Amino acid sequence: MNTITYCSDTRWLDPQSIYDAAYGSLPRYRREKVDGFVFMKDKKLSIGVELLLRKALSDLGEEMHDIVLVKNNKPVLRGSDIHFNLSHSGTKVMCSVSDDDVGCDVEKIAPIDLDIARRFFFGSEYERIASADDEDRYDLFYRFWTLKESFMKVTGLGFELPLDSFRISLDDGISVDQDVDDRTYHFREFYLNDGYRYASCSINEHIDDIIQVGLDEILNI
Repeated sequence: MNTITYCSDTRWLDPQSIYDAAYGSLPRYRREKVDGFVFMKDKKLSIGVELLLRKALSDLGEEMHDIVLVKNNKPVLRGSDIHFNLSHSGTKVMCSVSDDDVGCDVEKIAPIDLDIARRFFFGSEYERIASADDEDRYDLFYRFWTLKESFMKVTGLGFELPLDSFRISLDDGISVDQDVDDRTYHFREFYLNDGYRYASCSINEHIDDIIQVGLDEILNI
């Protein structure tokens, strides 16, 4: 199967009736997680990523399986060959599924101290950002960030893998120079002109276009 990616906006959950229906449809482990958040924004994000995973599995003809945490708290589906990864930022949620390891990341484009890139990114990545026009620097920063985080997640290492220990290249397609393993990683960026950057990374070289769905639609599955 190809790597398939979904995204949605948690503002779909703003009507109380929709929120209540979504919350009531959650498995116990997710309800407990939602209940642990103080702010409604975080509750909606937690519900949203669960609904996207449900949508992905439904489209594949799969049932929800027990989710267990493995190394570095990476979630996996017990009893399934499907791999998945979840991400959220701002009001957006994202889910990528594949038949092999996959990672994804979404980030809201906003002003940020670009010294972060100087301190933590690989040298050539920072140089690329620093040499860009002023209006392009933030977008370029988030391109690198989402690509780097999607790679860190697909390896299963997460932030245990230092940001400056591998290099993302945007020349002649997207590639990564890394010493984690000898596998070949494939990337796909998605820009929806919505103020966010999205990226997926997988061992599977076939990464489909991102699918935008309304969270209210998922409740009718």
